[in-house]
Amino acid sequence: MSGEYTAELILSGLARYLAAHAPDLPLAAAEGLLADIADLKTQATEAFSGPVPARPPNFCTGCPERPVFAALKLVEQDIGKLHVSADIGCHTFATFAPFSFGNSILGYGMSLASSAGVRNFSAKRPIAIMGDGGFWHNGLLSGVSSALLNKGDGVLVIMKNGYTSATGTQETISTPTSESRRVAEGTSATSTEVTIENTLKGLGVKWLRTVDNYKVAEVRKTLEEALTTPFEGLKVVIADGECQLERQRRIKPLRARMLKEGKRVVRTRFGVDEETCTGDHSCIRLSGCPTLTVKTPTDPLKVDPVAYVTNDCVGCGLCGEVAHAAVLCPSFWRAEITSNPNRWDRFKARVRQAFIHAIQPA
Repeated sequence: MSGEYTAELILSGLARYLAAHAPDLPLAAAEGLLADIADLKTQATEAFSGPVPARPPNFCTGCPERPVFAALKLVEQDIGKLHVSADIGCHTFATFAPFSFGNSILGYGMSLASSAGVRNFSAKRPIAIMGDGGFWHNGLLSGVSSALLNKGDGVLVIMKNGYTSATGTQETISTPTSESRRVAEGTSATSTEVTIENTLKGLGVKWLRTVDNYKVAEVRKTLEEALTTPFEGLKVVIADGECQLERQRRIKPLRARMLKEGKRVVRTRFGVDEETCTGDHSCIRLSGCPTLTVKTPTDPLKVDPVAYVTNDCVGCGLCGEVAHAAVLCPSFWRAEITSNPNRWDRFKARVRQAFIHAIQPA
């Protein structure tokens, strides 16, 4: 028994096994790597003057589920703490910081069923979070149909990312087909003939809203409406946004091929203006994006570290959306990086550079 598997643990076990049963195999590389890892651990322990802080699992960079929980945090600021029934799936990561949502996890697709059990003990309507994989697996019957039969007055949020993402992006009955997938920036998981929306309508759900995950202000408004509306009955919010991991798997080879062929490619990039950033890090506490971190400011008059976006940014825009929805500082900037620019791109760049140069102080 070894506890949770890590790359280091597996490498160590394989090295011991091969040393015992295949001593003729060269294992110097594995042994050297293990020695390097041990050395890094020693350095980290010395740097922290104790054990290295635990790093809980987190959403992928650009995950469409993160902005929903950022919006939910903003909702709690307005109406108070809520009972959130979590489910099995990627959204389970929201039980960790910085979101810390999830009062219970009963089983795959069981979040709405479990939230029904606490409705009579909660002053506010409970919220159940469920993925589209959990919805088709169990949530449709044990949750939605039961809530309609018993006239439940809860709120269900379905993370419609197009796949059963937590276990490897397996397809579901509502997974968009190859023809319906859109590669352009900013598009969401497109629908097919079999959709969650049509299924819910056919089952009898009267209060149904579909929102774009990345529009934090819109998601916040919709969640507040679901929690405060006088409508008695099941309220379903479908948060639509394709799994970013699957999307990047599709887009990166396409971009690489276009670059190789010398075609024009535009990549969106977000960043933080160091001069504007005050260093309060509210953006980090609200979004939790792995690419949103801190760095030492170059301004000697600034004491606190400033926010910083690493180059792993996929351009989802959550950082800027959170700053807007939460009325935070206007320190985020958005840029489009154009590779193999055409004549029009070069002309616009020259005009912008000339204008910036003209308004800059001498």
